[in-house]
Amino acid sequence: MVTVVIVTLTVLGSVAGTDDHWPFAPFRMFSYGNNPNGVVRRMVVELHTPYRFVRVGADSFGLRRSEIEEQTPWNRRIPDERIADLARAYNRTHRHKAVHLQLLVLTTQMRNGEKAGDETKEIIGDWADPSWTGERAVIDRPLADPWPGYTE
Repeated sequence: MVTVVIVTLTVLGSVAGTDDHWPFAPFRMFSYGNNPNGVVRRMVVELHTPYRFVRVGADSFGLRRSEIEEQTPWNRRIPDERIADLARAYNRTHRHKAVHLQLLVLTTQMRNGEKAGDETKEIIGDWADPSWTGERAVIDRPLADPWPGYTE
């Protein structure tokens, strides 16, 4: 009897369920494929220390990639204060401190599931320590809403 109930719930969930009905419905992110002729976007962080330039992952800040990407709109400007939070998190765990940090969106156009053309790079956040003497990006985008759970 329990097996019949579980199978029935799973079949119904697969037809009419949402992510909220898991485990009796599939997660949307795993239940369909991406458009093979679509666009792929990913966020990266580039930073300067006094000694070098480096591209780092979210793990450099004690975060998972999804914790940055899911809470950061790719088409909005991220305020300096939020980028400064990332810099502080990086600086707490690294010997060479970040003095300039940029949050970028990399966009790749796909054709038949393969990369088509060059990847574009758009800066959505730019923070610099007062000691930074290099260039800063001018970002012409609307300001992003506050991150969920973000507090001073």
